Order: sequence, then structure tokens, then C-alpha cells
Amino acid sequence: MASTKKLLSPAQVTQCKKIVGSQTAFSSRAGVLIAVHDGASHAEAATQTGLTLGQVRYWVTKFRKLGMAAFPKPEAETVVNKQPTKKPNKEKSNKKTKKDKKDKKDKKDKKDKKDKKDKKDKKQNKKDKKKAKKK
Repeated sequence: MASTKKLLSPAQVTQCKKIVGSQTAFSSRAGVLIAVHDGASHAEAATQTGLTLGQVRYWVTKFRKLGMAAFPKPEAETVVNKQPTKKPNKEKSNKKTKKDKKDKKDKKDKKDKKDKKDKKDKKQNKKDKKKAKKK
């Protein structure tokens, strides 16, 4: 009879049980590993944890490649759970002020005037050339 290798070491079982008890986003994923380690099929582990069969396969494969590195370190969890801080008002200067809008409009008006003038000059040059040819 062939012996099957267990998925988790005793230390990893302890770590996974801690993760399951923490009620984080990773608790169901750790639960999958414990279920498979205890002999459940992937389908049974999916039913027990509420994940899909594909998610179970993905996490078992990922764990086999990365080990416990597939889970974030406990310090990372505290950072994720930390409330976001408000940014100072000075950093909210992405809004355009009235002056910015006016400057943009003035710049556009100057460009339009220049374009009109260039167009008028071009027409005048054509007329002057025609007159010169007639003479």
C-alpha cells in the first residue's frame, strides 16, 4: 500500500488553524488546506469552505508551490485592516481654479486670433501673387 504525503506539516496545520480562526479573507483558503490535508477531496473541501472547486484547486496548487508564503504575514494583515487616513487639503489641488480656467480660455482665444490672422494673411498673399502675375 502506497503512503500518501500529507499536504501540511504540523507547524503549518497550526498556522492554518490560526488563520481560519482570524476570520480574514484568507480564513476559507486556509480551511481548504486543512480539509485537503485531513483527507477531503477537492469537491468536499469546496463544499465545506464555500469556495468553488476551481478556487480550491488554485489554492492547493499555490500552496504546493509557495508554502505558507501564499498567505500574507501577520504584520501585513494589520496594515490592511488599518483605517485610511484623510489627506490634507493641500493635496486636493487637482481641481482647476477659476484662474486656471480663465488662463486656459485666454490661451485658447490668443491661439484662435493668431490662427485667424494667419489665415487672413495667407489669403492676402495669394491675392497679391495673382495681381503680380497679371502685371
